[in-house]
Amino acid sequence: MTMRSIFKALTTAAFCVVACASVAQAQDKWDSAAWIEGKPVTFKAGYNTVKQYPHGRAIERFANRVAERSGENLQIQTFPSEQAGNERQMLDSVILGNLDIAKVSTGVISTVVPEFGVFDLPYVFRDLNHMMATIRSKVGQDLAAKLEARNVKVLFWMEQGTRSFYTTSKQVRTPADLKGMKIRTIASPVMVDTINALGATATPMGFGDLYLGLKSGIVDGAENAPDAIWYAKHHEVAKYFSITNHFRTPVVVVMNKAKFDALPPEYKDIIMTTARDTEEWSGTLYSQVSVALLASLKKGGLTVVEADEAAFRKAVEPVYAKHGEKFAAHLKAIREIK
Repeated sequence: MTMRSIFKALTTAAFCVVACASVAQAQDKWDSAAWIEGKPVTFKAGYNTVKQYPHGRAIERFANRVAERSGENLQIQTFPSEQAGNERQMLDSVILGNLDIAKVSTGVISTVVPEFGVFDLPYVFRDLNHMMATIRSKVGQDLAAKLEARNVKVLFWMEQGTRSFYTTSKQVRTPADLKGMKIRTIASPVMVDTINALGATATPMGFGDLYLGLKSGIVDGAENAPDAIWYAKHHEVAKYFSITNHFRTPVVVVMNKAKFDALPPEYKDIIMTTARDTEEWSGTLYSQVSVALLASLKKGGLTVVEADEAAFRKAVEPVYAKHGEKFAAHLKAIREIK
């Protein structure tokens, strides 16, 4: 046999080894007992934003990591952009077990577990670090336990920046500028009372309906972070963004507790380990994106207004007078967190 023949034979053999290994590796992915027995576990997860949104990116990453770590035996199908309903509808579906996983704002959760409303109090947190320390403290643990009593398990928390006002036809610099304006808000009692205390008329509305609401004049404005405006294209129908930073609220990715409890221990561990990783990974992603997108919004023609934040802080004092007492214990604990 010539050297050329030997080389050709070795090359062919090596190719076969690699090819066979690749095939075996590809097959191994599906070669677990769960797949052989036709019992892979599939969950459905809903959220109200596009995939590119920071929360969407985190949830998609969570779903991918869970699949990878379980050898595809545990899969999460995602339904972005309110395909599974708005946040309140998704929360109800998770409680009933019709939806397995959902991203929900604490303002929406407060309609089911009122104590979550403490997070909706205006200017309740000093900054992002204070908020994250709070949700990882006994305060967050106590609230998670109350939610579990409603058959909903907390998987992980994320930030969603600070909320400020954006309007279609009028600049807002002081609370007086909001008088007579209809402002879309989340259906949270505390948030509704805050908007009303600032002089506007709070108008609860699903986020998916807001573009048309702004365009048609059903509402005169809304309040949210810059990235929400960008991804939903609300800058196409709004002219002004007034920096008030009146709300800094977390969001929670939750799961039907009964379905979680029914999982084998190794699957529970994969989900919770991945949840902790995702919470850490998402970190300040939202804030970073918000800063970058606010700059893009300004370049695109949105007028950014520096509002009188001190005036807004003073104007929300009646909200604490009305709601502070029922949140007294948690509010005290939050203020003591360094």
